[in-house]
Amino acid sequence: MLISWFVRVLKISTTLVLALSFSAAATENVLILGGAGNSGSAVAKMLIARGDKVTVFVKPTTDRSLLKDVPVEYVVGDAMKADQVDAALAGKSFSVIFETVQILSLDENQNYARMYANFVPWAKRMGVKQFLGLGSGCGDREAKDCPLSPQLYKLAVDLTKAEHILRDSGVPYTIIRIGSLAPGSMSHPDAFRSTGTSYLTTDLSKFGGVLRADLNLQIFGCIGAERCINKIFVIDDPGAKQQLDYFLCKRKYDTDEIVIAEPRCGDAKRITLQRKNTR
Repeated sequence: MLISWFVRVLKISTTLVLALSFSAAATENVLILGGAGNSGSAVAKMLIARGDKVTVFVKPTTDRSLLKDVPVEYVVGDAMKADQVDAALAGKSFSVIFETVQILSLDENQNYARMYANFVPWAKRMGVKQFLGLGSGCGDREAKDCPLSPQLYKLAVDLTKAEHILRDSGVPYTIIRIGSLAPGSMSHPDAFRSTGTSYLTTDLSKFGGVLRADLNLQIFGCIGAERCINKIFVIDDPGAKQQLDYFLCKRKYDTDEIVIAEPRCGDAKRITLQRKNTR
């Protein structure tokens, strides 16, 4: 019943139905940071369909429309403020924490390292068996060796600092590093389109590209999975090469702002249509 409900709500592919059908029977108690956002809300629905309990950490002002009618619980606070995190998590316990917060504008009061410094000690006190975070494709490299614009490289470096806070804490971790991700929103027509060819590799020299639906599937498959514990992965997908090439081309033209569309790199709409036609 839950699986068929999930298929109707998300319009997902046969690949995802199989992933749900053969997932582990163990029930997890999962806290999702950024759970009302794009990947967070999608993974929350998958976990609930599997039988897991899901709690979402949100600000009081967070838009929760992507979780409308979804049976999740909420804890409320500002992830960047230690006192609010402490108040929100006091007396609570989770088996897994999954972080998928999106920060595009960094400053000393809003960054990934600050957020991890607030949550990782709680994860350790709770004895969580897994803290899964999304990392950057090349934040641990020199800027000259990272195919990102200056602004995105700065973001990648901060993500790497956060990653080290987690890895050095002794909390069991899983890091999935992302090079290029599309589409950016769950309202996009391709938000649920999956190539079915994405994979996780421990070859950290890669800079991979992936579609959001395939990323969500890989995250879902790792939550609570022993094979993912204390591993750093890069996610890649040969089926998303055209999207990755477009992303890397756009990065050449970034200045102080992230370029969303760049005609010099081709027609983004045409790339989307070609992907649809080859599905």
